Formats: sequence, C-alpha cells, structure tokens
Amino acid sequence: MNEIIKGLYEIEEQAGQILESAKMRRQELLEEKRRKIEDSAIEMEKELEGRLTILRSQLEEQTEGEINRIREENQMQMTQMYQIYEEKLNQFAQEILEKITEV
Repeated sequence: MNEIIKGLYEIEEQAGQILESAKMRRQELLEEKRRKIEDSAIEMEKELEGRLTILRSQLEEQTEGEINRIREENQMQMTQMYQIYEEKLNQFAQEILEKITEV
C-alpha cells in the first residue's frame, strides 16, 4: 500500500514538474512571439520611413519642377508685357507728338 501511495506521490510530483515545464515553455513561446512582433513592427517602420523618404523626394522634385515652369511662364509674360508697353509707349508718344505739331 505504501508503494502505491509512494507511486501516486511520484506521479503527482512528475505531473507538477510537467506543468511547471509547460508553464516555462509557454512563457518562452510568449516572449519569442512578443519579440517577433516587435521586430516586425520595427522592420515595417523602417520600410515605411524609406518609402516616405522616396515619396518626399519625388514630391520635392515635382514641386521644384512646377515652380520652375511657373517662373519661366511668368518671365515670358513679363517680357511680353514689357514689349507691349514699349510698343504702346512709342505709339502714345507718336500720337502726342502729332497733336502737338498740328496746333
């Protein structure tokens, strides 16, 4: 009878060890999963930063190109306006001169 009780105690002790081992393994797996999730998050953040850098660079290039295009367009318009001004100025000066000389 003592051997049966002793055997039951050993089984109970082994069961406790198995449970303790399972708890430790579970903690290890949870920690490993947490690290993998953290590593994935860091990797995704780096990838997003890289993509954002590329997009920012492309946007800056587009903006600079648009600014240059508008600047050139404005310069052409200013040149045209100056030419029109010069033409009209000469025309008005000629008309004034004609009126003065008619009198």
